[in-house]
Amino acid sequence: MKKGLKALSLAAVTGALIFTSACSNKEASKEAEKVDVGSLPEVGDFSKEIELNLSGSFTRGKAEDGNYVQKRLEDQFNIKIINTKSDTWNTDQVNLMVASGDLPDTFAFTTGGKTAQELYDSGLTRTIPKEMLEKYAPNYMKMLSENPPGPKRNLKQGTDNEYLQLIGQYSNVDGLPWGPTFRLDWLEKLGIEPPGEIKQVGPSGGREKIYFTEAAYTIDEVEEILKAFTFDDPDGNGKDDTYGISPYNNQIHWSASLMGAFGIAPGYNFMEDGKLVQTEVSKKYKEFLKLMAKWYKMGLIDPEFTTLDNNKSWEKYKQGKIGYYIAQPAYIAMDDWAKGRAPQNIVENPNSTAKLLATAPEIGKDGQQGVGAFIPVGNLADAFYVSKDVTDEELVRILQIFDYINFESEARWTLFGEVGVHSDWEGTPEKSALKVRPEFAKEEGNSGFWAYNFRTYDKERVQWFTSEYTMKLKNDFYAREDVQEKMLIRPYKNDVLNETKLRDVTKRYSGQLTTIVDEFRMKAIVGEVDIDKEWDKYVENWMNNGGSETLAELEKAPKVSDLMKE
Repeated sequence: MKKGLKALSLAAVTGALIFTSACSNKEASKEAEKVDVGSLPEVGDFSKEIELNLSGSFTRGKAEDGNYVQKRLEDQFNIKIINTKSDTWNTDQVNLMVASGDLPDTFAFTTGGKTAQELYDSGLTRTIPKEMLEKYAPNYMKMLSENPPGPKRNLKQGTDNEYLQLIGQYSNVDGLPWGPTFRLDWLEKLGIEPPGEIKQVGPSGGREKIYFTEAAYTIDEVEEILKAFTFDDPDGNGKDDTYGISPYNNQIHWSASLMGAFGIAPGYNFMEDGKLVQTEVSKKYKEFLKLMAKWYKMGLIDPEFTTLDNNKSWEKYKQGKIGYYIAQPAYIAMDDWAKGRAPQNIVENPNSTAKLLATAPEIGKDGQQGVGAFIPVGNLADAFYVSKDVTDEELVRILQIFDYINFESEARWTLFGEVGVHSDWEGTPEKSALKVRPEFAKEEGNSGFWAYNFRTYDKERVQWFTSEYTMKLKNDFYAREDVQEKMLIRPYKNDVLNETKLRDVTKRYSGQLTTIVDEFRMKAIVGEVDIDKEWDKYVENWMNNGGSETLAELEKAPKVSDLMKE
């Protein structure tokens, strides 16, 4: 899939902000906020040609002038598009744009890790009046209203009708983002039964070697399986060279469902013993670490994991020596963008005899089971900004283009061209992914696909770039409503509306807190520290280095359950 969807990660390019003349720019922007919508052109009035320098979420500076999408948009909206020639995913190039003040009229990159309010206060962006959105971008406003607390997000401080940025809908991450997988051929060789009825993910292309069950093993059963994977020669080569699990050292995704068996998710907060607590200093997290330390001491965990990032871990898994691995639904369904990633990479070779079994998340001792939500509150994320130099008249045109290309089904051509001419369905029409023909650029280039779009996807759009096998997995289990209600873990509180000073506190302390957590986790798992003896000292260290301030601000934030009802 698109670069912005790989590994479910949110795209952000960091850079330096230039604050010269910030005050004067800020005052000028304030004057521009007073908009008389009634004096602006009517919807669909494109009689005046307008020149716009556009960029979007996928702009890498490779859109050719006069490309297919550009020409069609210019004709449809009577505009002259100036293509952004900078790579908006490149930090240095973004810095140059910011320093020179030569920003596109629309952009979806962030600069210097600044908030939307800070970008506006620095004179880089303008606000977007709610009245203009209601008139010129009704599809966007409908999406916002259907995703609480959408209408309250990204408002300029002290206002209820001026938005600092637009936001995207991430239906692609609905449901459980991760789940465990086991080497099914090893289970079969060792005589270990699957926890429930298993079904093939697909008929061919390697998918016939991958199976799924919505049943789950208990955490105790997983331990026994990992022992068998490690010590009972599951690959039959007569050597002691296999391991149950191989984590990686640069992310915590590998533990998503294992932590869920303790009722926790990394980075989130919850109530424990009547108090708000961060996962990483909770009693439940301590028990999770003790289990991982036990498994490491037993030899179930690959000792090389301390030197492996996720990419190296994928490569090691492909060697066929690891029995358990975490996966996203798209990995299990072998979507194109996930090629090379574990665990699907073990079956990509047509000659491979390996088989995989994906299960529901492990069940903990207290019956707990789940995975942390990809987005803490709802499924809205990302940012689309409008430059401070954009006039109200230009904004009228921009909003209509934005609303059309990002929310109208008809505008699929801006992403994949015309089906049968520029692209074809991978499988069943309208139920599988679209594949761009090789003579056209998949992004930008001569086609202009994705060159001006924002990263926002309703459920229909998700289908356009998702295989029918992934969609079936999500519909049948991972994103099924009852499964989400039971297994999707969200934080107890969250300051998504920026009502506290949490962002300032996080910016000040997140680096040192992350270091404290990462170092203790690694030392705890490999046995360099006695978890029970060192725990209180670790928690005290966390609290004294910004943890207390973080929790104090979180206490002021609303409950996530309340936010999602608004």
